[in-house]
Amino acid sequence: MNKVSHLILLLFIISSALAQDNISFYSQRVLRTQNKIYNPNIKTVLLYPSGFPLEMPVIPLNSDKTLYLQFDDLEEGIKAYQYTFIHCNASWEPSELRMNEYMDGFNSDEIRDYKFSFNTTTSYVHYSLTFPNDRIRLSKSGNYILVVYLETPSQPQFTMRFMIYEPRVIIQNVKIGRAHLPAYMNTKQEVDFAIRPVKYQMAVPDRDLTVIILQNWRWDNALTIKQPRNITAEWLDYDYEEENLFDAGNQYRSVDIKSLRYRSEYIADIIYLADGYHVMMRPDPIKSNKPFVNDPDLNGRMYIKTEDMEYSETEADYAMVHFSLPLNYPLANGSIFILGGLTGNTLQPEAKMTYNYESMRYEGQLLLKQGYYNYLYVVANNDSDVGDTSFIEGNFWETDNEYTILVYHREPGEIYDKLIGLYQSGNEISTKQ
Repeated sequence: MNKVSHLILLLFIISSALAQDNISFYSQRVLRTQNKIYNPNIKTVLLYPSGFPLEMPVIPLNSDKTLYLQFDDLEEGIKAYQYTFIHCNASWEPSELRMNEYMDGFNSDEIRDYKFSFNTTTSYVHYSLTFPNDRIRLSKSGNYILVVYLETPSQPQFTMRFMIYEPRVIIQNVKIGRAHLPAYMNTKQEVDFAIRPVKYQMAVPDRDLTVIILQNWRWDNALTIKQPRNITAEWLDYDYEEENLFDAGNQYRSVDIKSLRYRSEYIADIIYLADGYHVMMRPDPIKSNKPFVNDPDLNGRMYIKTEDMEYSETEADYAMVHFSLPLNYPLANGSIFILGGLTGNTLQPEAKMTYNYESMRYEGQLLLKQGYYNYLYVVANNDSDVGDTSFIEGNFWETDNEYTILVYHREPGEIYDKLIGLYQSGNEISTKQ
C-alpha cells in the first residue's frame, strides 16, 4: 500500500472520530466522510447518475451506468484537480479494504474536462468528470467517498458521498404513512417494509445486516436499524412501531433564480452591486404554528438552470441570496441552519444563520448559481449535528416526503459491508391506520 493510500486512510480515521464532536468542528480543514466543501472558492458541486440531474448518486455494480460530477471554481486559473475514492462501511467509516481491492486501474487521476464561464458577472472555471471510466473502475458495492484534491489528499477541496449497489435482495411490502402510535400520529411518518433474500444466503441476518433509511436524502437524521423484528423462512420483517419513525417535517421552501431579470415568487428585490447580484428574499414565516399547506416541492433538490442565457453550465451567473426569518428572540441553546441540496443535505457552517437584534430576525446568505432550489430551516442544538424541523417548519404527517431504504450485509469473515438492496419511494404518503 503506497504512502498516499496510508495518508488518506489516516485522515479519514481522524475525521470519523471528529465527526462525533459538535458542530463547531465543521470549519476545520480535515477530511470527513460526508458531503463537504473545504475550499470556499468551490461552488455548486453536483453528483448524479449521468443524464439524470435530479436523481441521487447511486448506480449498480458492474453496469454501464456512470456518475457525473460537476463543480465551479471561482478562483482564476486552471488547476490540476485530482480525484480518488474511499470505500466506507455502512456507518460511513473507512472500510479495511485496500485501494487495489475496490479500485481497478489507477488509485487516482486528474480531472481534465473544464470550461470557462462566459458573459457572467462572476467569473469561474467549470469542471466535470464522468466515472467509473477507462482509468478507474470500482469493483465492490457499498458506500464511497469521492475526494477531490490538489497535489495531495492532504489538501482536500471537497468530498461527496455516493453508493454502488448489487441487487441481491428484494425490499417489499413497503408502507410509508402516518405513524400508528397515537402519540405520534399527527407529527411523524412510519416506514415499514420486509426484505426477501431470494437465493442470497445470509447466515445470521440479525447480526450481519444493517438497514439505513433516509428521508429526502438527508444524512443528518438518517435512521439505522440493526435487527429485523421477525425472521421467517421467506423474509425479514421490519414492521416496527417506534424504531422506524421520522419527524414528518413540512413542504420545502423554494428559491427560483433561473432569471435575474425579474422577481419570481418569494423574492423581494434583485440588486446589482459592485460585487455582483444580490437577491433579497422576502422574510420567511414560521410555519410550525400555521395549518399545513401542500405546496409542490422537489423534496430538497436543486436544479441548475438559467433562462437568461443558453448554456447553464457556463453561462449561469451567481447571486448572493439573502434569507431572513423574523423571530422575537434568539435561541439560547441552538443554532438555525438552512438545509437542502444546496448544503449537501448536511449542516454546513456557511448555512448557519445569525441573529440581528436590531431587526429582530435571523439572517443568512448563500452564494448560489442560477437555478431552482429547495430548502428548510432546521434547529441544531449546540451539541448536535441533527437538524430539527419542529420549531420553525413544524411536523405534519401529510407532508410529501421521499424515503430511501439501504440494505447492507457483512458476510462472515469479510472486512466490508456490501450494499445488497435499495428501495426509493416517490411522493406517496398513505393514511394507513
